[in-house]
Amino acid sequence: PVDVTVMTRNIYLGGNIFGPLAAGNDRAEFERLAGVLWNEVHNTDFVGTRAALLAREIKRTRPDLVGLQEVALWRRGPDGVKDGATTRATQVVYDWLKTFRRRLAGRGLRYAVAVKQREADIETSIDAGYDVRLTMFDVILVKKRKGLRVTRRLKDNYETEIGVPTPVGQITSRRGWTAVDVRFKGKRFRFVNTHLEAAADSTREAQAGELVARGGPLRGKRQYIVVGDFNSDPQDRESDVGAFNILADFGLVDTWPRRFGPGFSCCLADSGARDTNADSFDHRIDLILAKPKLRAIRGEVVGDELGDRAPNGLWPSDHAGVVTRLRLR
Repeated sequence: PVDVTVMTRNIYLGGNIFGPLAAGNDRAEFERLAGVLWNEVHNTDFVGTRAALLAREIKRTRPDLVGLQEVALWRRGPDGVKDGATTRATQVVYDWLKTFRRRLAGRGLRYAVAVKQREADIETSIDAGYDVRLTMFDVILVKKRKGLRVTRRLKDNYETEIGVPTPVGQITSRRGWTAVDVRFKGKRFRFVNTHLEAAADSTREAQAGELVARGGPLRGKRQYIVVGDFNSDPQDRESDVGAFNILADFGLVDTWPRRFGPGFSCCLADSGARDTNADSFDHRIDLILAKPKLRAIRGEVVGDELGDRAPNGLWPSDHAGVVTRLRLR
């Protein structure tokens, strides 16, 4: 038997990105709320706290492949438009991926970035007098180990996306997927990582349709392992089940058996900051799917207990992670 351990982990961009939308058409209020979001990113402290907690999870569970979502790159720059020309913020303040890889290396963990796909790229002025820019990525990490080799890398954005009008211009929520073909101890499979839209059921379902459509990453006769934040709960507790049903109708099987427990991975109420209990983890949207059905040998949810927090009260993320050991065919 050949078993592979995989993980899906939404590492949290650091703040509530929907907060500034409460300003409506009021630009001053939008910039103030964007400043609140920027302060939240500082306070949820990825560099000093959360990256170390996430690296500790990897150290303990030793996944062979990891699908990461909300891998943020935060930059700042001059205020918006200057001398009639639009400028872009380029000064890097936080680079989640760079920081996380350093934390992994510091624990003696050897993981390579196999694929990195740019998703949403959003910039706005804030009330501090400068611009802040968020660029998010989906990333696949692959453990450097004997017998595990990536033979092909793929990535793309979904055509279906959402444009949101704001006082500082339209903001586009762009999503996508990453994939690698893997040869592992004589077995072959494709590992796919994605993050479907959270804000609109119809958009999320359309993206799920693109994932399984002709030209998508799930066509062909091979084993598939698909991980990600699907924003769709197989039990339809707190989220629309439509996107999951589209994937299930295509033949993807939820690998989490009930004997492993409820598997709740979402989501903290206090934006991942300092919730004093874990009661908000009450539904499943971070999933590991497979086609054809693969047997789950072992599985666990990580980052969902009070003991997973740092001494300062911060959680690793506003999501929990899911790790499963699967037996390949």
